[in-house]
Amino acid sequence: MSRPSNQPLEASILKTERVYIKLSLGIFGGLCLFIALCWGGHRFYVRWQEHKLMRQAHVALEKNDLRWAAMAAQRAYALDNSSIDACRTLAEIAERQNRAEAIEWRRQVAVIEPNSLADVLALAGTALRFGQPAVADEALAKVSLAQRNNGGYHAAAARVALTKNDLVAAEKHLREAVRLAPNDTERQVELAEFELRSDDRAKRDHGRELARRLKSDPKVRLAATHVLINDALRWRDDSASVELAKEIDALPDAPYTDRLLALGIFRNLNDPAFASALNRLEADSAKSAENAVKLINWMNSHNLALLAIDWSKQLPPEMFGSVGLRFALADSYVQLRDWRALKEMLQRGSWDRAESLRLALQAKVARETGDDVGFEKNWVAAVAKADGNPERLNMLQTMAFQWKWQDKATAVLWMLTENRETQREALQRLYRYYAAERDTAGLYRTLARLVAVMPDDPAVQNNFAQLALLLNAEPARARALARDLHEKQPRNASFASTYAFALYQNGDFRGALKIMNSLPPEQLSDPSIAAYYAVFLAAAGQNAEAGRFLGIAEKAKLLPEEEKLLAEAKAEIGRP
Repeated sequence: MSRPSNQPLEASILKTERVYIKLSLGIFGGLCLFIALCWGGHRFYVRWQEHKLMRQAHVALEKNDLRWAAMAAQRAYALDNSSIDACRTLAEIAERQNRAEAIEWRRQVAVIEPNSLADVLALAGTALRFGQPAVADEALAKVSLAQRNNGGYHAAAARVALTKNDLVAAEKHLREAVRLAPNDTERQVELAEFELRSDDRAKRDHGRELARRLKSDPKVRLAATHVLINDALRWRDDSASVELAKEIDALPDAPYTDRLLALGIFRNLNDPAFASALNRLEADSAKSAENAVKLINWMNSHNLALLAIDWSKQLPPEMFGSVGLRFALADSYVQLRDWRALKEMLQRGSWDRAESLRLALQAKVARETGDDVGFEKNWVAAVAKADGNPERLNMLQTMAFQWKWQDKATAVLWMLTENRETQREALQRLYRYYAAERDTAGLYRTLARLVAVMPDDPAVQNNFAQLALLLNAEPARARALARDLHEKQPRNASFASTYAFALYQNGDFRGALKIMNSLPPEQLSDPSIAAYYAVFLAAAGQNAEAGRFLGIAEKAKLLPEEEKLLAEAKAEIGRP
């Protein structure tokens, strides 16, 4: 008996399976499409938001509303950390506020757009402006050979070379910059300025003639005149200085600061033009509180504080609502040591957000009148009233340094090192202070922080390693750092001497001398390098050579610990 056929059933099952497969594929495809739409929608929303915020930032920047511009650009960067527009805008804002964090924003742009020569040059320019030539040098080193055939590149390379005192390289780059961009008058002004500083009279004559020609170009007229004025003052050419100052003073578009420059030349050279120039500036400044502040500050800096106070009596009463004007006059009273008048002025009017400055001035009055309790009380209140605001704290540390309150000033600077925006400038200011005071422990403390803040700066790393070795603090880390720096830049004399010192401290006198003997004679003749070389020579028993380099080292500015090393070397040489 034959079985019934299953074909209709199998066909039905296959048909059902196909329906389910199509349905599953449709659901999966729809899900993928939904995810893609969501992702694309999110990306579109992010881009739309970023463009909207950046439009707001640019509008605020045009109005010089830096606070709102920074807020908008920061929000745009938070949405998209690859936004070149946001990074460039934040860099520009930081530059306008004179904050070194502009370097990091420029560096971020260079990371996003590594092939953009304009952005690399902007990074180099910003780094040079804030005193970090190593960062500028590193940025320029990454420029491809094809892109180096550019006037802007050579101009930046010249400025870097000048920071190294490499005059040959600087001149070569400047001339190449002018050759590549013959119509760029700004580069020509730079070349003229360089030539005017040369020891070669023919080059100076050429630079002077070039600057005189450039004065006829409205674009660089002021810059060229500045170059000529600096040259005339350098060579004490009083008649040329006065004539150039008169030219600047007569220019209708001369900035206020240039008019003050001309006024200073007239005063310093006792020229009859001083009286009329001052009268014109006084009349113009009486119309603007901002210019009135600048003029009073100028008078204070030229020992004319009494004249500043007398002139201020002619100003409109409403101008004295300006805290800046009152602060400038307070400086006049400080110069005249008129504590009674200053105390009376500080009790009038509201200082609003500048209350910390008023309290600092009260501390000055208390200190000068013998009120020690009032001095401490007002200074503590001034710092507290600053409320961590970087601008106010910077004013306080500047005032404290001017008044020789070094402990107060450095304490405020250490407070500023806790703020990401101001830590670099504060640490560099501390470094300069401790270096001037020959305070090795203070220098080491500062460099320990600078190494963390500026991890890509080899000069900072070398200075840290050197001081760590001098103080025998973290010697293993210092030796490793010194070795690494020397291996990367074996021709750098400072790095070589630090690594040689690390070997010397480890008892490897021969290794130390081998490193130093690899340096050319002109580098060994640098007094600071010669000091270490003399120490190593004395330790190796080469007394005659050690004595010669000890003589060279007498011109070096050394720390107490370094002086102790030299004294020990002299004693070693003197032993029978």
